[in-house]
Order: sequence, then C-alpha cells, then structure tokens
Amino acid sequence: MISRFRIGGSVAIRHHRHLSSAAGELIQTGIDEGNGVAILVLNRPPANSLSMEMNEEISRSIKSIDENHPKVQSVILASSNAAIFSAGLDVAELVAPDPDRLPQFWKSLQQVYIDLYGSRLATVACLHGHAPAAGCFLAMACDYRVMYAGGTVNGRKHVPQIGLNETQLGIAAPPWMGQLLVRTIGFRRAELALAMGTLFPPHTALEIGLVDEIVPSDTVESSNDDALQALLPDKMKDQMMQQNAALQQAYIQATRFAKVPPQARVASKMLTRSEHLEDMIAKRQHDTDHFCGFITQEEVQGNLQEYVQQLKTKSKQK
Repeated sequence: MISRFRIGGSVAIRHHRHLSSAAGELIQTGIDEGNGVAILVLNRPPANSLSMEMNEEISRSIKSIDENHPKVQSVILASSNAAIFSAGLDVAELVAPDPDRLPQFWKSLQQVYIDLYGSRLATVACLHGHAPAAGCFLAMACDYRVMYAGGTVNGRKHVPQIGLNETQLGIAAPPWMGQLLVRTIGFRRAELALAMGTLFPPHTALEIGLVDEIVPSDTVESSNDDALQALLPDKMKDQMMQQNAALQQAYIQATRFAKVPPQARVASKMLTRSEHLEDMIAKRQHDTDHFCGFITQEEVQGNLQEYVQQLKTKSKQK
C-alpha cells in the first residue's frame, strides 16, 4: 500500500536562518522560527557514515536548536546525498580501533540516541536514500519517517532500503538498537530481521511499520515549495532538488507536529520513551564495555576486515 502524497495548505515564510557546523560542515542547518520548523542535513560525503565527529555534530546541532530556538517545535532530518541517508557506522572506527578512541566513539553514538530519541523536538526522518544499520537507527530514533518509493537518482534506478543488517557484516546490532527495532515493528518481525540482517524496500517497510508513509513521485506541485526552499541551507538547495517530493511531505508533517501544543506533545512522547532513555543512561558504561569487548574479538575483526576488502574490490570494479 502506498501512502499518497497529500498537498498541504499554504505556509507563510517568516524569519529563516541558515547555520552550518564548524567541524567541516558535517551538518547543515536551516531554521524557520515563524513556522516552528528546522532542518538538519547530514553532509559527510560520500555516505554520511557515523564517525565520532559526525555523532558529536548531530548531538550538537540538536542541542543548539533545542536551547537557542524555543519557537522551533519540529526538525526534519535529511541527507545531502539523494541515494544514501546514512550508511551507518564508519567502519574506520571499528577496524583495528584505537583503544582510547573506541569507547569515546561508542559513547558519542549513545549520546545521539539520548539527544535524538529524547528530544523535546518532534523529529521527521526524510529517507530518500538507503538507511542500513545505524542509518536505520537514526530514522527509528525520530518521531516520524517518510520514505521515497523509488525512481531514479543521477540517471540510475534507485529503490532505497532500510533495516538493521549488521549480521550480514559479521557483527550484531547493540541491544538497545535491536530493542528499538522490536518496539518499532514488533517482536517476531524484529527477531527474524535482526537474525537475517534484513533490508526492507519501501512498500514492505510501510507495511510492517518501519516507516510511516512512502512518497511515490519526485514530481509534485505544492503550495509549500517556497517555504521549503527558504528553509533549506543555501549550499544544499540545488543538490537536494532530487529529493523534493520526500522533503515536501516531511515538511508538511513537521508543520503538523509544530501546531500541536508542545507541552502535551512532549509529555506524550516521554510517556513511551523515558523508561528506555533512563535504561540507556543507567547502563551506559556497561554497554560501552560490552561493545568494546565484542568489536575487538579476533573473529569480529576478521569479519570487518573481509567486509572492507569487499568494498575495495567493488570500488575497483566500478
């Protein structure tokens, strides 16, 4: 079943600001205080892989909007790459890792979970590209997920996929990430998906509840075009035009969230999430120790090195 694209009402454009991160512009940010909407654009080519610095910038950007823009009530999380939302963890952080950096890297990912999943802001993931592994985690940590049904990107056929596929790489999703999938799609579906490392295409992701709606077309006319264009960071406008339909629907949902009385919305959100956030905080060091012990096992390192070699081989064949 395809969720049809709905044309929203006209939205006024008032008081836009555009910001960028200091650390190599890993995150591009747009602010529309008038409509209570912001956008965070993941911008770490080629695949928005999550390094420690990328994680820190995501957390910093969320906190900056939360603390400095009280009128903003919702945030769109998008990618500057039309083909990839985020490819997941940066493998360079995992292969032969620096023993001092590894626990700090993992804590930076935990912090993204705390800041994104527990934000007062209503978050909308715009999934025009693939979202495997920790890319799927970023999407699941949001309040709402809009996914592109597929078409072409840069002249090539493109059908995005989403899921926690860690077992295909010879590793396992961390417990808190796996439990997030369980809460999102249900126990049995998640159990099987985690075991098989399943990546779901858009229609299946919608059917099982992994995404909330899919957008069937890149071409759409909307009275919100001007508002969305004004919201997009200046450096991102041209390259993000391929994602227009998905961005439009994400924007419409973000404005809906922004109109809900915030105290009631945040209280309802915390009703379902506070228990899991508190559990993460209480077990944070244990989780870090478990991850570092697991990822440095000889067999796991061998699996990761084999995966890296496969990537290098594929790259040479292109």
